[in-house]
Amino acid sequence: MRWIVPVTFQSIFKSDNVARDKFLSWLFGIFNEEIVRCWSKDDKASYEDLGRPTVKLKDSSERGRTLDFTLRSKTDGQVYIAEMKCWLEYRNYRFLPLKEPKQLAEADNPAFRLFLKGAKEPSQVAVTVGGKPRLIDGSALIWCACSEQVRADTKAAYGLRDILSLEYIIADLVAWKNQGFFQLINDRQKWAERLFSWLPQVNL
Repeated sequence: MRWIVPVTFQSIFKSDNVARDKFLSWLFGIFNEEIVRCWSKDDKASYEDLGRPTVKLKDSSERGRTLDFTLRSKTDGQVYIAEMKCWLEYRNYRFLPLKEPKQLAEADNPAFRLFLKGAKEPSQVAVTVGGKPRLIDGSALIWCACSEQVRADTKAAYGLRDILSLEYIIADLVAWKNQGFFQLINDRQKWAERLFSWLPQVNL
């Protein structure tokens, strides 16, 4: 049974004030990858993060592209290259949440194409993590939020081994009372509050 999210990303990041939503989306984007890393370090998480992978086509002379995570399943040991897309306010909230598989086409860039290549043909991409070669079993996507039906449809359309919701990752961390996550949030809240309290006092 899925954890029920009492406060959704839509309720946080989508309002009638676009300037506010742009700012909050930008601010969240500064540290949202660290949230996934907190989750992957927790004993209860389904994956552990091995580090950022560098990926290129097998036998290619082109430089590799760096993705966000290398996730290893704690259940069966399979390893996936992983990308996170957390587009909140972008293009009038078009991707909050993910609504249909074809929206992934709008993430088109060389790194994402390699990510998708790794999903359907993992043997055709060369991956290094920390400078060491790493065999992979496929690709996993992390999106800000998506329904179970869209998750299933998108996995099938692109051959993805898993799609994780950042909403549910945060819900897990809260339910687990993960101290690393709470420290991460508390630190950044204090830093932001200090900045905004200092700025009105600048007097040269």
